[in-house]
Amino acid sequence: MKRVLIISICSIVWFCSCKQKSTSKTEKVAIQSEIKTIAHSNKGQPSRNHDFEKYIYADTTYTLVNGKRITVQNSFPKGGMIEPNGLQYSNSAGKLHGFAAFWTRIINETDIPLELNINVPADSFPIFTPPDSYLKLFLPKEKFSVNKLSKFNYGLTEIKSYLDANFDNASILQRTINPNEEYIFYVITLSYEAAGTPRAGLILKEQDLYYKMSIAPHGSGIIPLGAITLKK
Repeated sequence: MKRVLIISICSIVWFCSCKQKSTSKTEKVAIQSEIKTIAHSNKGQPSRNHDFEKYIYADTTYTLVNGKRITVQNSFPKGGMIEPNGLQYSNSAGKLHGFAAFWTRIINETDIPLELNINVPADSFPIFTPPDSYLKLFLPKEKFSVNKLSKFNYGLTEIKSYLDANFDNASILQRTINPNEEYIFYVITLSYEAAGTPRAGLILKEQDLYYKMSIAPHGSGIIPLGAITLKK
């Protein structure tokens, strides 16, 4: 659902503030979640780099019935501006959107490869309370690295050109995460007629992935995005 409306949003800076099945043969397992308020160490597993800790909004460990674990870490946002000079994002129709950049880190603490399949539709999602407001999600292909953590918008570049080219396109991410490895990817959010303090993150329910986002004081919503499975 696309909506074309005229808005005027004051400049803000946000700071600290898919269901596609894998074609591989996979193992279906029951999963429970445990929310971690601090990083924990696991001998022989990918380290919890201290550089990450101050940027992490939510650190969730999902424990399988066989005791194996998957950890998903979601960042605080950076954004408001798409350029350090204060430029905000407006689409080709001149409609101004609230912008925020996030990253998600998935750590495979099992001895089995994980199949990550995310499909973000090109749709707009009306999850906020203001009339005619909506959310759009994007998965830029730019590679994430630890040395980008402290940079403007977590080091994302060419944001305007990326959003202009992909505003009406779906985003697809397919990745195998091997045992004791991790994968980090960016998520860009655009909000329309809903300005405030954003929080967001990828969550796992059974094998299904969802993206939950809130903008205080304008409510929240959960969007199905895909699945993560254990490959036999």
